[in-house]
Amino acid sequence: MERHPRKKFVRAKEETGLLRIESRDIALLQDLSSYRFLNTVQIAALYNRGTRNLQRRLHDLYHSGYIDRPPQQNLVGLMNHHIVYGLGIKGAEVLFADAERDEKIRLVKQNRETTFPYIAHALMISQFRASLTLALREHPAKPKIEKWLQGYELKDALALRGTNPELVPDAFFTIGEGENALDFFLEADRSTMPRERVLDKLKIYWKWHREKSQEKILGINNFRVLTITKSEERAENLRKIAKNADDKKIGSNMYLFLSETQYSLAKPQAVLSPVWASAKDERHGILE
Repeated sequence: MERHPRKKFVRAKEETGLLRIESRDIALLQDLSSYRFLNTVQIAALYNRGTRNLQRRLHDLYHSGYIDRPPQQNLVGLMNHHIVYGLGIKGAEVLFADAERDEKIRLVKQNRETTFPYIAHALMISQFRASLTLALREHPAKPKIEKWLQGYELKDALALRGTNPELVPDAFFTIGEGENALDFFLEADRSTMPRERVLDKLKIYWKWHREKSQEKILGINNFRVLTITKSEERAENLRKIAKNADDKKIGSNMYLFLSETQYSLAKPQAVLSPVWASAKDERHGILE
């Protein structure tokens, strides 16, 4: 593919030639559709690719319209290796057909207007999900994330009989299958939500647990609520708040908290370790 001098967030107007889409490109497009946003470092970790070759391929996919670079990130001056990517219109056309394709293209256009605070929140979720994916690859039993829902997909799944759900978690995911499946709701806390609102949300989860409404909604028998935070101090504060979320106000192991400073793409195994603090003053691993 012929290369041209280009600006970072402006696609070339001249003809760029044909780009042959490979299987690894399809896998990336599928991940961008599912994650919504991934930065270069996260993509490199998930695909175990060198930075220089990866940046070159992302460059070509972007200027050919298969992936997108949300322009709002330009306002915060991200480094080249931290550029954020989402699915592009051509990428949606490759992955989807008919009505589903039209809806995905609508979401692609919407992503371009997303403000950076929301992108940062989505990247926090992506960082956890990528770390969890890498940790599961190294686990002796090789369990997999069998289901992951977030955003509009999760909202639609929770909307029974056309009504708006009382709570839309940041994500829902399942590890494993059948009787061994483990189900989780995920909250990504960026220290912007008042404590009272956090407690209200945790009480709704307890209501779902008590009434077993999750069986009707998502077809699951039990679940845990994982909250990731920006700091250990925030994780501890929310853990204490969670003591008041259950009916007896004694704390429940259903609520687990972890600072994102305790795991990374380089050392993702921490997300599976018994480092999650529960509202019951205990430490757990999420596969226990």
